[in-house]
Amino acid sequence: MNGIGAASAGAGTPWLTVTEAAHRARCGTKLIYREVKAHRLKAARVGGRRELRFLAEWIDDWLLSHCTPQPTRGTVGRPAQLRAEEGE
Repeated sequence: MNGIGAASAGAGTPWLTVTEAAHRARCGTKLIYREVKAHRLKAARVGGRRELRFLAEWIDDWLLSHCTPQPTRGTVGRPAQLRAEEGE
């Protein structure tokens, strides 16, 4: 194990700290706090004001909800006017 998440894995708990959640999402802890405050990321509050815990599934769901749409095949690089004229 690389150190991040070692405490959670070693204790046999599914709960992630803010640091572990940020590591899983490959982002900073400030973004995690901001997303929780905006109610876009689910979190469990523990003890003090900034003590949060996450399930890995919640982090994954949050990431998946922010995926960009895939372009339709064959429309990339062609001007909208041409696509409209071709009936797309």
